[in-house]
Amino acid sequence: MPLFPPPESVEHPADLVVDVFGTFLGKRSERLVIRWRNFQDSQQQVVAATNDADKSDGSHITEPVSNDSSQSESESLTIQDDKLIPPAIDDASDGAEVALAESLAEAEPECSGADSDSSPPANPDQHLADEAAARLLAIWARQSAASEVRLPTPVARLQNQVEEIAGFVSERRVTGPWQERAVPMSRLRSVTIAGRGITVSSDLIEALVERGIGLSFLSGRGQPVAQLSAPGLSGTVQTRRSQLAAYETALGVDLAVEFIRGKLRNQKHQLQYSGKYLKASDPVRFERLLRKIKAMGALRKQLLDFQAASLDLVRDKLMGYEGTGARIYWEGVAILLEGRVEFPGRSTRGALDPVNSSLNYGYGILYSQVAAAISNAGLELYAGFLHVDRPGKPALVLDLVEEFRAPIVDRSVLAIVNQGISLETDEHGLKSATRKLVAHRILERLSTAVPYEGKRWTLGTIIQNQARHLAVAVRGERKYRAFASRW
Repeated sequence: MPLFPPPESVEHPADLVVDVFGTFLGKRSERLVIRWRNFQDSQQQVVAATNDADKSDGSHITEPVSNDSSQSESESLTIQDDKLIPPAIDDASDGAEVALAESLAEAEPECSGADSDSSPPANPDQHLADEAAARLLAIWARQSAASEVRLPTPVARLQNQVEEIAGFVSERRVTGPWQERAVPMSRLRSVTIAGRGITVSSDLIEALVERGIGLSFLSGRGQPVAQLSAPGLSGTVQTRRSQLAAYETALGVDLAVEFIRGKLRNQKHQLQYSGKYLKASDPVRFERLLRKIKAMGALRKQLLDFQAASLDLVRDKLMGYEGTGARIYWEGVAILLEGRVEFPGRSTRGALDPVNSSLNYGYGILYSQVAAAISNAGLELYAGFLHVDRPGKPALVLDLVEEFRAPIVDRSVLAIVNQGISLETDEHGLKSATRKLVAHRILERLSTAVPYEGKRWTLGTIIQNQARHLAVAVRGERKYRAFASRW
């Protein structure tokens, strides 16, 4: 719980995700301040300055930048529908990339987080840095594959997030190429840093942890890097003692069984949701899928009255149920994906095929959300029930994540495939555009409101509520029930 309550009650606090290079996050009063470079404005200023210089020496004349789609290709970057359109660049320009980067590093002013109210210092050579940045972006943009999916720019996504969280078009401050927004911290549940070159002030870190707002850092592959929380969150001694004691009792068995039943139910619902169109378009394939759905329902019923005195006595049997359910489910997923994309079956570590790589990347994002919720609920991340204890393995995170895999990650990835969008990989895994697409869809899904306990709540809020229900359950104050998705 926060060390002190927010100034206003917010029913659906939001998750803020920041992945814009060069962004600064600071604190002003009760607001989180976000400042980023406005590259679109910078590029237009650079083109105007370049045109002026060309006209003055009489070397050649170029037209001003226009967003008109009929504009002919010029030597400058243009912006169309929030997408950078690179110019035609000679192959010889590739060799200048290092020199451009060096000139950019020398001319670029630093963004200091010492005082969030101060504006970035003026630099008489700023246009040189902006020109170098624009040309460097042009080189990178040219190297992108033509099949990459067009998405809103990171700046556009960030701006939309901020205005949605604030509930109105927030006050805009523009200083040269910089933009600034602010949102009330009382409207935030978590802040996730999902990119490099992003600065967070110490004042903001202190404010977030005091209010119980999770602060997480993800790698470029979506894997959790670090999570910051207030020391007081780990001081819930009674909850943790009860959690550890529950493992040795029938309560631990009940929790492990409920995790499996919740996973099976939501996987079954996912197959029903994704396969509903097959009944008319491909009846034969639909009948095959229907047999998998019925098998999962029957397997779940076998666990209805499952009881035991201790987990150690029945762990292998429970994992057998979980493994059988997983096999049936992924066979059903393979039926759904027939004729759309090659799917060799479920693979975890080291997978390079597009579907498994996308699922693994999405699960990494989901893990960070669940881990933050468990920490905020005062539970021990590494003391699970279904998953066995192992050094460095957050077993309780893996337990709770089971009921959310299908309705959040699987649904997002399957929707991308069903829409005919290509999931692209190389020898290193997912390509950049595909990672951004998968992350964008999963974060959208986390912000989607669904029926829950008689109301509509976002899935991100439901994860936190389920973690709190689990904390109450290990203390013996209520019976835990897994989240049930609708289809």
